[in-house]
Amino acid sequence: MKIVKYYHHRGKLEELSRRHSAFEKIKGTVNLGVWHEWTDSDTKEISCEKMMIFVGKTGYGKSTTVNVISGTNYFQTSDVSSCTRVCQCVDYRVQGRYWLSLGDLPGVGENQVRDEEYFKLYQDFLGYASVIIHVIRADARDYSIDEETTRRLFMEASIKKRIVYALGQCDKIEPLDRKSDPAPTELQMQNSNKKIAEVKRVFSPVNAVVPYSATTQWNLHGLTSEIVRVALSLG
Repeated sequence: MKIVKYYHHRGKLEELSRRHSAFEKIKGTVNLGVWHEWTDSDTKEISCEKMMIFVGKTGYGKSTTVNVISGTNYFQTSDVSSCTRVCQCVDYRVQGRYWLSLGDLPGVGENQVRDEEYFKLYQDFLGYASVIIHVIRADARDYSIDEETTRRLFMEASIKKRIVYALGQCDKIEPLDRKSDPAPTELQMQNSNKKIAEVKRVFSPVNAVVPYSATTQWNLHGLTSEIVRVALSLG
């Protein structure tokens, strides 16, 4: 099976680990665990990669999250339309031909025809992903699309143990508060904890449900730490 990804940037792991120290732990692991081979269609260079892919409903902030984690603006975002049609990546050289890749997949829930296309794309990439970050909005009330995605793609134990549920946009959870502090208020944290409990009840995750905000950059350290932890624990 041949699958294709498009990378917008290829840099060094140090670029990423300076922003989020958890990624420093990827160093020294090139002889450990599973690394998948990719061939550059232009240069024919063969690389070995660990992929961390971001999935979820359209409009939930996947692209924004990858932009903020990587410190780039390569991934187009929109509040009103889906911008991603293929797997887009930013790649970081760990050592030699070994790379860490952050991949942004299209958001489901746009329409039925697109969903069938995207579910197939998700399925194709699941076997290559070291970690699957399922982004859910903290202020969402309807999980039907997320549940359908889980039912169709994420039920196998080998896949479930690679999923990190990322509870995004915690800055928008009630009660809203106009303030300069990026951290949620005490009342927002209480509601965030209720939402975490609800996500655990609905999806029965193996790993932690991590609350965060890409907009304010609150708890991105917690999210990246859990992503790396899962990647290293599974090899």
